[in-house]
Amino acid sequence: MLRLIELSALDDSESFDRIQGGLLADDMGLGKTYMSLVAINEYLSHRKLQGLPEKPVLIVAPLSLLENWEQEVSLTYKSIPFKDVKVLQSGRDLSEFKKKGEKRESVQASELLDEEGQMEPDKIRFALHVGPDAGVKRLDVNRRLVITTYQTLRDYQFSLCLVDWGMVIFDEAQNLKNPNTLQTHAAKGLNSDIKILATGTPVENSLGDFWCLMDTAQPGLLGDWTYFRDRWVTPILRAQEDEKDFVRGSVGSDLRKAAGDFMLRRIKEDQLSALPSKSILSGVPTASHGASYNPKLSCSMNGFQLSAYNETIESYRKRRAEEDDVRGFALSTLQKLRAISLHPRANEPLQSLVSKPDSYRMIMSESAKMKVTLDVLDDIRSAQEKVIIFILSKNVQRFMKVWLDKIYGLDVSIINGDTSAVEGKGDSLTRKGLIEQFESVDGFNIIIMSPVAAGVGLTVVGANHVIHLERHWNPAKEAQATDRVYRIGQKRDVFIHIPTALHPEFDSFDVHLDRLLSGKLLLKDAVVTTDVVSESEVMKSLGLD
Repeated sequence: MLRLIELSALDDSESFDRIQGGLLADDMGLGKTYMSLVAINEYLSHRKLQGLPEKPVLIVAPLSLLENWEQEVSLTYKSIPFKDVKVLQSGRDLSEFKKKGEKRESVQASELLDEEGQMEPDKIRFALHVGPDAGVKRLDVNRRLVITTYQTLRDYQFSLCLVDWGMVIFDEAQNLKNPNTLQTHAAKGLNSDIKILATGTPVENSLGDFWCLMDTAQPGLLGDWTYFRDRWVTPILRAQEDEKDFVRGSVGSDLRKAAGDFMLRRIKEDQLSALPSKSILSGVPTASHGASYNPKLSCSMNGFQLSAYNETIESYRKRRAEEDDVRGFALSTLQKLRAISLHPRANEPLQSLVSKPDSYRMIMSESAKMKVTLDVLDDIRSAQEKVIIFILSKNVQRFMKVWLDKIYGLDVSIINGDTSAVEGKGDSLTRKGLIEQFESVDGFNIIIMSPVAAGVGLTVVGANHVIHLERHWNPAKEAQATDRVYRIGQKRDVFIHIPTALHPEFDSFDVHLDRLLSGKLLLKDAVVTTDVVSESEVMKSLGLD
């Protein structure tokens, strides 16, 4: 990867077949941010050594990671190689470079098309001060580092595409997986010597993700979409069910070879011999694919939870016997079983469940998987270690905070989609601030996170336990969440706990979901589709089809 950067730094040609970029797809937790900053320093050093202009550098990242990038810049370099660092974001430095009275350029987009749908460049009103005529307010000065978000890139794409950037780094580049979005169009339109797309999940939903990322980094390397689809996607689609895993793995390995030196993909277990061990402990008796069965993590439903689960199943069976088309009812039944498996009162108002101060353990223990979760938390407290609990449901996140605060005498924080990504005018802490607060507590502590909102970009090596209380149906998303703790900087052995609610007579929702998740292929060293468990698959597995 550094060789690509060195070659591009010395190549000022505008030939389309020159080196234009690469995909930094190291496993999550291997230090892609650090690697990117080292690459920027290498680029600027080569330019300076050759007497070439040290062009401005652009970093594009999710809003929640702007603080992290600023901090990493100050921590990585002994001598910062930039003239200055500007954060092109509302509430930060955007107003310094925005032309007075101009709208976001994305608002103009529809107004710039002629009757045939073609862009009329003469009508563009550039909203940022860029280019040699911009004067003292010019954004694109040499040796400046500009950090911005994907939304700002989309909103000011015309101005940013005018700039002759040296390097562009796209952090969490899976944000560019859709070729039809404005931000992907803007990313492809940026002028730069080299683009580095950094992501630990180069394939999140489909192989189309990978094609779009590589086509942004090095256009044409894997052909156009039609060629790519025919060569690598169609064989998977045409494969027989019993051949799909083999074909998918074969296609993934072939794609890895086709990407060649334009993709760097390293795995933690292969690169970090000093990294502590990681144990995945599951309450599913048939646990497989790297997980070990731990009977302490499983508990049979009983009482109110069991009766609610059985009543839901029986209600579906009755409806199915009476009606031919029960697809809508089957879907609602699936969602009820999912909620009941988490807690039988998961959809009740919070107030109704917190009225008795001395009964929090009793209320939690109405859920089989929460009962064993309490046992795990008691053990973690005895060891004076820290834990992240991943939950998707915001309602259950709020329940858990109240219950765990009372049971353990803590002030448990929640990081979800409502948590501020950057500092605002209020007193609420940002995601980064909440993590720092969580890690600063001596000994035992708990933090609750959404695997969606906190699944990428965050480092929480102060914790060495993860509890997947409510599992994401995309195994790649679950792996991302786990890797918040299993990464460079972790000093303790890591334990991943998967509590499981069992049914005394037949396989429960949790067991069916685990079986489906385990069947999804995860080959870390290949470029491969990681199937998401679908609602139809779960319904079929549960007999709700």
